[in-house]
Amino acid sequence: MKRYDTFPKPMGSYIAGRIQMDFEYTASDHSKRELTAFMYYPSDSSEGKTPSTYMFPEVYEMLHDQPLVTEYLKKINFFSIDIKTHCYDDVALSRKKERYPVLFYVCGGGGSPEWGTVLCSDLASMGYVVVSIGHQNSTMYKRKDGQLLNVSKDFSNVIMAFSEDPEMMTLAGKMKMRSDDETAIEMCRNVLSLPIINELTRYSEQQAEDVKYAADYLHKLDSGESKSIFHNRLLLGIGMGIAGHSYGGPTAAFVCRDDDRFACGVGLDSGAFGLLDSDLNKPFLLLFSEPNYDMNAIIGANNSMETYYFSVDGAAHLDYCDIVFTGVDEELKGTRDTLEMHHLVTDYTKTFFDHYILQKATHVETLSYDGVELIKKTSSK
Repeated sequence: MKRYDTFPKPMGSYIAGRIQMDFEYTASDHSKRELTAFMYYPSDSSEGKTPSTYMFPEVYEMLHDQPLVTEYLKKINFFSIDIKTHCYDDVALSRKKERYPVLFYVCGGGGSPEWGTVLCSDLASMGYVVVSIGHQNSTMYKRKDGQLLNVSKDFSNVIMAFSEDPEMMTLAGKMKMRSDDETAIEMCRNVLSLPIINELTRYSEQQAEDVKYAADYLHKLDSGESKSIFHNRLLLGIGMGIAGHSYGGPTAAFVCRDDDRFACGVGLDSGAFGLLDSDLNKPFLLLFSEPNYDMNAIIGANNSMETYYFSVDGAAHLDYCDIVFTGVDEELKGTRDTLEMHHLVTDYTKTFFDHYILQKATHVETLSYDGVELIKKTSSK
């Protein structure tokens, strides 16, 4: 497997800046949430700056303490953090525009907020401010104050229980490539009716509440109530967007469903946990590898706004995040060209947000990549 010493340069014309912020709040279940977030943003210059560190070594080491990581993966160190980024810490926000639109990124369960560095840097270089949160219990991260938080044992147990659930294993064995709509909706409904889904949903709902708090905080940054480079610089009134990979996908859907400040969302090879009877009432894009349609078909069946399903041939689950570049195990990677995979994920995500947030006359249906097919689009109802 080809090893990369550096991430690809961002696809846009801006320099990608990055700043880290810590957050604390009391959640609706009265638990104290201690979070961090990396905010990627457009800048005009990186003069005098060295590229941002990809991941803190202490965070990488915490991965080996997660029950979710098998002994085999621990032995091979299945991804590397020794890679150069193309974003820069604490540079000035670009003055080319008065305000910039806002997106959120949610990594997969057990991951780290830095795992979306390539996509977030791309989007920042194209004129978006992107917020990637470290979610307590379900992700691992180092706060700016130095505190280390790893995935909780309870969350690990829930994920493992889901993957080993006999009913889920039976359903997974029946999933098909390119299922017809009726079959896929029935399969999705059966999966989402499993008792174990309730526990998975609980953590997704916590993550969605984290996003809501961070969105509240952005308004404080923009108003100047909290001092930052974003004072009077965030374009919040047109609506925000959110993208989530894997376990982060349901979080993106919850946020779209429950928070009117968000205009649309994207799920990257994700599922529909907790969305059995939910109308997102927002445009939603699903980019996935088969037979993932069987895990998401219910979203479009219920959504009163457009839902897009794009199937990507030859892509593995971790190809949708930075591990497509940092991975060291060939078995974890799909057969698609790495750089092409990076381009198509960014292209579909940005084109979708450009259309539904910035109202640009761009449409994901016009994009063309070999092996990427629009298998279904539901219309607004």
